Amino acid sequence: MKNIYFVQVGFEFDGSVYLPCAAGALIAYAKQFADITENYAFPAIIFKREKLQTALDKINDPFMVAFSSAVWNMEYNKALAKLVKEKYPHCHINFGGHNVSEEGGLLESEPYIDSLMFGEGEQPFAALLRALPGDLSEVKNIAFRGTDGEIIQTPREYYDDIAAYPSPYQSGIFDSILADNPDTDFLSVLETNRGCPYSCAYCDWCAGKKMRFFPMQRVKADIDWLAEHKIEYCFCADSNFGMFTRDIEIADYLIESKKRCGYPQVFRPCYEKNSAERVFRICAALNSVQMDKGATLAYQTLSDTALKNIGRQNLTMEHFSSLMQMYNGAGIPTYSELILGLPGETKESFCRGLCKLLESGQHNSVSVYYCEMLPNSELAAKKNIEKFGIEVIKVPFNHIHSAIKKEEEVQEYSYLVRSTASMSREDWVYSNLFSVCLQCFHSLGILRYFAIYLNKIKQVSYFDFYERLLHFILNDEGKIHALFEVFQNKYENSLAGDWNYHNEAFGNITWFFEEGLFLEMVADLESAYVQLLPFLEQFAIDKDIFEELLRFQKAMIRKPFEGEERYHFSFDFYAFFDSVIKTNAGKLEPVSTKLHIVPSKHFESMEDYAKHTVWFGRRRGATVYSSGEITNHAQEVEK
Repeated sequence: MKNIYFVQVGFEFDGSVYLPCAAGALIAYAKQFADITENYAFPAIIFKREKLQTALDKINDPFMVAFSSAVWNMEYNKALAKLVKEKYPHCHINFGGHNVSEEGGLLESEPYIDSLMFGEGEQPFAALLRALPGDLSEVKNIAFRGTDGEIIQTPREYYDDIAAYPSPYQSGIFDSILADNPDTDFLSVLETNRGCPYSCAYCDWCAGKKMRFFPMQRVKADIDWLAEHKIEYCFCADSNFGMFTRDIEIADYLIESKKRCGYPQVFRPCYEKNSAERVFRICAALNSVQMDKGATLAYQTLSDTALKNIGRQNLTMEHFSSLMQMYNGAGIPTYSELILGLPGETKESFCRGLCKLLESGQHNSVSVYYCEMLPNSELAAKKNIEKFGIEVIKVPFNHIHSAIKKEEEVQEYSYLVRSTASMSREDWVYSNLFSVCLQCFHSLGILRYFAIYLNKIKQVSYFDFYERLLHFILNDEGKIHALFEVFQNKYENSLAGDWNYHNEAFGNITWFFEEGLFLEMVADLESAYVQLLPFLEQFAIDKDIFEELLRFQKAMIRKPFEGEERYHFSFDFYAFFDSVIKTNAGKLEPVSTKLHIVPSKHFESMEDYAKHTVWFGRRRGATVYSSGEITNHAQEVEK
């Protein structure tokens, strides 16, 4: 028997690791054929990011080692593959996955690799096993070296029917992994379909555009398997969950499973952006049992020029605003995402775009991501890099919310956009700082209520408020200024790629800058607001309102060790802000109000607070108290 080993390693998330589903899918497909199982054995999948020697020791007399490659494990795969080739010169080394470029360059730069596989791997992998060690020219979707050393790339084929592909869960591929790792908390991936009808230039999610479906019976059986094996977290690998009517049935089955046996506890899909009513129904159902962090209302960019350049069409802002009111009115958290560095975006369009989200009612959560050049995306093509004047930088890979490793044996890298013809390096740095400022002070809540009050009562635009705030911080003194100096220096020295924050007091993990800033301020909240007072006083709010609004702003922030609290106000701030957030309109009434806050969770440490409030709770708005924790009693003031 010839031994086939798979390598699909990932980073650990606070002791949790994903099951190697891509490798499992290929093995499950191959093992259904007698001619393959008669000749090949599949002893193990290496899925933990262990020391290279430890991983190498698990590989015994291999005929082939197949590597599933992504941005977070590419360099590890190359280092391990090289060691395997040195120890076993006749072993066939195959690389597949999203980080394997279809241009085939890996065979030129990495002589120890024997073949590459492109796109979905089930059928090409089985064909490769049948063809080895002979002629590989009839195997579709691969590249390999010919007898004279020339690189041969076979025709590309897309697969219309995936209904017969067996599930790696139900095929028992992971049974031994679970049995051999009883102390590991496994995360899972649920795949109900493949394909994507959209053509976003920055994305390489799907190999083909045609939508193809796994049978509902298989999907439900996979959910049953996850429940039986007590898998808490399930990521949905569909490109647009909620696009199809059957997705409602899938969501309902997940909810039934959680109610019946408690698992999966969390289901995290990427939602479709144009099926508003269906997605809302699914979100409402999942939210009712706390299975989802919230609904994604993603924009990526609000620049018309950038949208044209990346082949994307957004919802209108009017439609977005109506969706926000629908979700906010139902108490369902939402979050929106933008990408910084898309071609055609400018400093002005990006910063104003962030503020347009606030104007349309997105006060809960905004996240900004760097534009990453994925090898098989349209944007990464040489012609587009030249066309849009894109500067690509190679930086050490930052894995947010993962453990700090002081001695990383193999460094991974990302390829990010640092500037374009429309956004200079300096503008890119400023846009990052503006983004950190808005996310921390608005999305995470530190000055959210001041910004809303000034917008609705004083007609101060959100852009004006946060532009002035950033200017104040950069020219001020004190801890907040010092932290922004650190952020600015890291962005300006961007080739170092150190774009995360770490403080041992918040746990042995890394944070986004805005999260680290928020945690530092919450750890000494009174001091933080003292530093911000000179900025807030610039807006000449009536003294009586200002003092009470400041107390309300402080009261609404979820503090690490706060217990039950009662407050008295002369204005009904809670009703005003609740109305603005739900309907984008409200009137501040002079009403004697008693606010009673009873936190739903108590924290044992700052580390515990950081993990559950910021890491786990950010997208559902956990950094401010929710309506279920607040009782608001108001009595109209006598005239």
